Amino acid sequence: MRLFVRFFFFALLFAAVGIVSAHHALTVLFDTSTTVDIAGEVTEFEFVAPHSYIHLSVTDRTGERSAWQIETYPPGMLIRKGLIPDTLRSGDWISVRGYPTRDGRPLMRLLIITLPNGEERQIQ
Repeated sequence: MRLFVRFFFFALLFAAVGIVSAHHALTVLFDTSTTVDIAGEVTEFEFVAPHSYIHLSVTDRTGERSAWQIETYPPGMLIRKGLIPDTLRSGDWISVRGYPTRDGRPLMRLLIITLPNGEERQIQ
């Protein structure tokens, strides 16, 4: 019975480690070998853990609009970078640079943000 309990404990431990490491594997979801620059209108700023998100309405060269999600750090780290919940509001125009997804979704991992006042901040 003790052997079974030990085996079960270690199996759960290894499963938990795999889940945590998969969640934090940046290169699995994002292509860190290239960056993308986009600009658009802020529709929402989710200042939440474990990842904050900036939602943008982006118009491409053909005039077609798309909704982008910009993934970034949790609130505590953003505050240290100088971003607070009131930094971005719906209707603000910003530009961002980040790592695109490997599958082409309109989602990126934020590296640099240019705020509505023109100030550029290195986030990651």
